[in-house]
Amino acid sequence: MKNPVTLEITKEKIAVVTMQDTEGQNVFSDYLINGLIRVVDELEEKHRPPVMVLRGLPDVFSGGAEKDTLIGLAEGKLHVKDLLVSERLVNTPFPVIAAMEGHAVGGGLIMAVCCDIVVAALESRYGAVFMNMGFTPGMGCTTLLQELVGPYIANEMMFTGRRFKGKELAGKSTNINYILPKIEVMGKAMDVALQVAEKNIESVYLLKYALSARKKKLLIDARVQEDFMHRLSFGFPETKETIKNFYVE
Repeated sequence: MKNPVTLEITKEKIAVVTMQDTEGQNVFSDYLINGLIRVVDELEEKHRPPVMVLRGLPDVFSGGAEKDTLIGLAEGKLHVKDLLVSERLVNTPFPVIAAMEGHAVGGGLIMAVCCDIVVAALESRYGAVFMNMGFTPGMGCTTLLQELVGPYIANEMMFTGRRFKGKELAGKSTNINYILPKIEVMGKAMDVALQVAEKNIESVYLLKYALSARKKKLLIDARVQEDFMHRLSFGFPETKETIKNFYVE
């Protein structure tokens, strides 16, 4: 089966990783998650790039978990493993730049939070929609989201499930590096990547190790509290029905 995640190495040795499951709209299927992890493993083992740029489809960066997976969790048939993606991105030896041209919701947004530099689009929508489906946030959202948008915007995102347009976030005190017209997102991400690629790669790797320490600790904290909340919230009888009703057939 073809990998839905592609890899390009530029002449400057920048790794451009693209999630392009057009049929699934980049939802968190095993197909996409495994494909992304395989590519990141390959980068680490074979290429050792100075920096990686992570992008999605033009209109969707990533859409979070798929319906069948969530129903399986609610029925106790599956276990949450999306945290694997968070940990893999935080633990890369090279910095990762998220180029969010399209929408990013739920786990899709948390993927960007786990990156080191984030470029978002004015036109696209971003949100932590977990509670809209009846269960508490995961993937490290409860400890990491505030790193990107600040504690109060993060709280509103998580409690209400509201999606914010990039232009709304641009007017608030967030930690997103750049919020630009969609057409400029990838160009800015590559410009930043080029600046990183000019530096001594060994020093870049040392700096990534140091700067990622805080996120690693936050992920450990999140695993404890999110696993506990998931055991409860996925067990609520209404959660399964809420998930079913959330998706339009």
